[in-house]
Amino acid sequence: MNQQKNMPLTFEQLISSIRQAHEQLAAQAGRAVNISLTLRNWVIGHYIHKYEQNDADRAQYGERLLDRVAEQLQKSGLKRIESRELRRYRQFYQIYPQIRESVTPELKRLLLEGEFPLPAKKRESPPSLSSRT
Repeated sequence: MNQQKNMPLTFEQLISSIRQAHEQLAAQAGRAVNISLTLRNWVIGHYIHKYEQNDADRAQYGERLLDRVAEQLQKSGLKRIESRELRRYRQFYQIYPQIRESVTPELKRLLLEGEFPLPAKKRESPPSLSSRT
């Protein structure tokens, strides 16, 4: 067997080896992309859900919120982000909250625990008493 390793490859073996490496690594890359897209969709849903839960009133205009979010993301250069997709991401998060348990600790820390925090909610100041007179 060691003798075969030292033997030069034939042209057919070269082609076969390259084809096998390509197929195996392309399949592995496809699986990695699918995992990453699934996690991306879940995390986006998490952010939307968390933002909406900060204030009960947000639930009343959730659909409008998703339209506004999609519009802003498109303006910032993200392609194929529509409110319909954002709605699906939010639903995906709500149906499968247990995905949090399969996220690697580092990704969980980066995505869910503050490295990419949600913006602080802006609260309007109540009118002062002097403005009521």
